[in-house]
Amino acid sequence: MARCSHAKPFSATAPPLVPRRRRQLSANATSPAISTSKARFPALNKPAKPPPPPLLSRPKLPVPTSTTTTDTAGDKDPTKEPPPEYASAPPSTSGAGDVLRLMDALALPPDEELYISLLRDCASTAEVAAVHAHVARRHAGGLPPPLANRVLHSYAACGDTEAARRVFDEMPARNGMAWATMVSAYSDGRFHRDAMRLFALMCHDERGLTDDDGLAHAIVAVLRSCARAGELRLSEQVHALVVKKGRVCGDIGSALVQLYCESGGLQKRGRQVLAMMMQRHCQVLVPEAAWTSLITACHRDSLLDEAIDVFRDMASAGVPRSSFSLSSILAVFAESKNHQQHHGCCGRQVHADTIKRGMDTNQFVGSGLVHMYAKQGRLADAARAFQAISGKPDAVCWNAMAMAYARGGRYREATRVMYQMKAAGMNPSEEMTDAVRLACFR
Repeated sequence: MARCSHAKPFSATAPPLVPRRRRQLSANATSPAISTSKARFPALNKPAKPPPPPLLSRPKLPVPTSTTTTDTAGDKDPTKEPPPEYASAPPSTSGAGDVLRLMDALALPPDEELYISLLRDCASTAEVAAVHAHVARRHAGGLPPPLANRVLHSYAACGDTEAARRVFDEMPARNGMAWATMVSAYSDGRFHRDAMRLFALMCHDERGLTDDDGLAHAIVAVLRSCARAGELRLSEQVHALVVKKGRVCGDIGSALVQLYCESGGLQKRGRQVLAMMMQRHCQVLVPEAAWTSLITACHRDSLLDEAIDVFRDMASAGVPRSSFSLSSILAVFAESKNHQQHHGCCGRQVHADTIKRGMDTNQFVGSGLVHMYAKQGRLADAARAFQAISGKPDAVCWNAMAMAYARGGRYREATRVMYQMKAAGMNPSEEMTDAVRLACFR
């Protein structure tokens, strides 16, 4: 009987020979019962980060009190005390306050240029008061003139006229810019009587009239107050002072023209001032504001021919025209009966000038052109001027265009313009709606 052997099936293959060390590593890796901490090559744990140091509280801006303080620079007398009105200034949370706190924490005394730079960046009265308190603590004997002028200007720019007046009264020596800043602060704050009273004090002080720039600013401010308060007596005295000093030019001349134009019935005086300014045209160019004020005053008093003459002289003088003067003269041409030609100047020429200067797309100029052509019955020209306006036309342009169509009997176009105006988010006026309704019934 033959010997038989138990052999493995043909399809089965023998397992590969694995080294003993490799089998041990694989068993340790796949066995769930073995913890990773007992592995042969445990992973290195990263050291924990130390906690951040506690944040130091921001040092407060030192506010002067009634007690004596010591100066970090050692250049201040500890027996002197700052003024009591600056001791109660609240600490500022602005960038200027942060800079001063940092300087105090580092025991670094700020210089004058730093104070001036910080005051120039202040945007509120509290910030100016905080910086002023810091300056007063270091200069108990009195602020230097540049710092005093800057503090005064900062208070005036923020609208605090009371604080500005306190600084002004404490200045041992006032220059022309200090006087002008205080007069302008009163005028801007609508304290016109105070502005005129302070200007009178300035004229009595000889040092206040030595600074040409300061005198010019003060004159412009007091003339504005005279026009708002209706004080013609003082304005005539200021006019005489200006003529005496030969300053009838530039902004001062424009302020005089505006004064006489706003007073009513004094356009002749405005023309005289403008003539004096034209005599100095070779030295100083006559500002556009003077011409525009006179044109507007003549238009208000129905002196249309005279207003056109003023604009013609303005164009002959080579004064650059802006949207203000162009819109003003277009309103004059809209009501002028002699619009076809007036001494070589007409509305179509002004329109050509606006196209040349690229001003026909302006809202104000475009409204003036539409209104002028609508009043003259030139509906096609009015439509072209309306389409040339860039951006979103205002309600005045829409009303002028719709009224032009309604008065011309073209009710379909007027109705379409009214609905387009509503679609643009603007409500038509009652006059425009009534005119369109009347045109529809015709």
